[in-house]
Amino acid sequence: MKPLSKLLSALFQSRIRGVRVIEVAGGAFLVVLVLAVYFFKAGAGAEGAQIADTTRQIAAEQQRVRLLRAELARLESPERLEQLSTQYLGMAPVSPKKEAAPDTLINLVAPQPSAQPVNAQQRAN
Repeated sequence: MKPLSKLLSALFQSRIRGVRVIEVAGGAFLVVLVLAVYFFKAGAGAEGAQIADTTRQIAAEQQRVRLLRAELARLESPERLEQLSTQYLGMAPVSPKKEAAPDTLINLVAPQPSAQPVNAQQRAN
């Protein structure tokens, strides 16, 4: 233990141009610590500005999405589509006279069998 205590005693007692070595080392450490804190704080400020900018961009995009959804709802409204189909395509709602009864639907979908049988020679032509 004596060599260690002698080394520490020599470190605290040695002087360079009237200043103790330990004071110079402590001052240098303090300067390095202050500079490190300054650079970390500057970096955090830049990160904070970048986060604020990204937050503004997100808010602007959310506003744009809301506007686009409102525009889509307006464009897909049934009243508007009905007006456009009537105006440009001449379409109109189906009149009740043209509606089919449920029991006649099969006749509209299924092909009607022909009255005359088709022979093989007619099929080839």
